[in-house]
Amino acid sequence: MLESALYIVPTPIGNLEDITQRAIEVLKGATLIACEDTRHSRILLDHLGVSGTRLMSCYDQVEAQKAECIISEVQQGGAVALISDAGSPLINDPGYKLVSLCVKAGIRVVPLPGPCALITALEVAALPTDRFMFCGFFPVKEGELREELKRAGELNCTCVYYESPKRILATSKQIAELLPEHPVAVCRELTKTFESCYRMRGVQLPEFIGSSSERQKGEFVVVIGGVAEQHTELPEEVQEVMLQLLPHLPVKQVCQLVSRLSRIPKNTLYSFALEHKAQG
Repeated sequence: MLESALYIVPTPIGNLEDITQRAIEVLKGATLIACEDTRHSRILLDHLGVSGTRLMSCYDQVEAQKAECIISEVQQGGAVALISDAGSPLINDPGYKLVSLCVKAGIRVVPLPGPCALITALEVAALPTDRFMFCGFFPVKEGELREELKRAGELNCTCVYYESPKRILATSKQIAELLPEHPVAVCRELTKTFESCYRMRGVQLPEFIGSSSERQKGEFVVVIGGVAEQHTELPEEVQEVMLQLLPHLPVKQVCQLVSRLSRIPKNTLYSFALEHKAQG
């Protein structure tokens, strides 16, 4: 039997098998499941064999109102599981207001690890992950989008955004204009059948994405390399040393060694190393 608490339960972002055993046990043991969309969540719950549990809609516009009911449920000995339509609740999804109110009310909040589109994209983008910023969805208005991209272009960290299929081509054109030399990874349909990750410089995006209607379908995560990851031409002697070392040492060790000797930023060397590793 679950202890009385609010449980934050991540759910699959595509492949329904991507759910932890602990998450399944919490969903089966909860006395109430708060969902972003009960109809959408019912598909997953049926797949997991979760039945008979009360469901409550708890989307962004009503979560503050539903908090009182959820807090009461826990105070009376119940266990509430919070899920979103996909991925980790609160991460560009509802839940922040509810968790804040539960904490203020002295309710125990238990976070479970699990699927998250931004982390999955970072893992496959082949861009530095030691410093990154998640910025949610790109702004819809063109002026705001341009300002956001200019800001991202000045940051010395990897920036992660979500984008819809309706806007991905238009957004790629703005990236090409404002961040032409920045490395960009466009991840599409992560964990699903047609999962793809396109890696290139910003200037190459519009032609590549625009050349195929298939490349404009699905849910997108766009990962933009920081200022230090811009494509720069390394001195010939540095390139020669890198190419001699890469077949014999790990990429990270090569970059650390050459950076120490040349004083060139490790991230710049890392980009060069990855390009040549990929080329064999």
